[in-house]
Amino acid sequence: MDEKNKEILKSLKEAKTDVEISRELDTLRNQQDSMQHTLSEIKSTLGALSNNNTASQTQSQGQSQVTQNVSTQLSNQMQSFRNQAQQQQQQSEQQLQSAIQQAMNALSEANQQIQANTALNQMTQLIDGAQNQLKQMAQQNQQGQQNQQGQQNQQGKGKNQNNQYF
Repeated sequence: MDEKNKEILKSLKEAKTDVEISRELDTLRNQQDSMQHTLSEIKSTLGALSNNNTASQTQSQGQSQVTQNVSTQLSNQMQSFRNQAQQQQQQSEQQLQSAIQQAMNALSEANQQIQANTALNQMTQLIDGAQNQLKQMAQQNQQGQQNQQGQQNQQGKGKNQNNQYF
């Protein structure tokens, strides 16, 4: 297997890995959405509890502040995670596109080489055919010269015989 084919296979393997990473990122996004939903439920429950607990205004305000702080932290972490996941997916998609483009370029180059080899083979066949024709012509020419020489020899013998009669 030549280097071009090895590079193509390597690119395709990397592209496959990028696709797997993209799938994992989708799974992580789904988990993130589930966490967001759970967080919303927690906020709702804490909100209901703080509304029901009117006996201690200070305690309720403290719980609300804690809940808000936890909620803000979770939201910030989840947003950061979402941003990282999107960046990784974009990078994976770019790498996949690049690998596909490299594979297409390599295939195009291989196709051009095949076409060039085909043209060279056709030219070689034409040259071989021309050489065979030249050989046949040379053989025919040589046979023609031998025949002519043979006729001249016979004519010469005929003259010698005629001279003997005189």
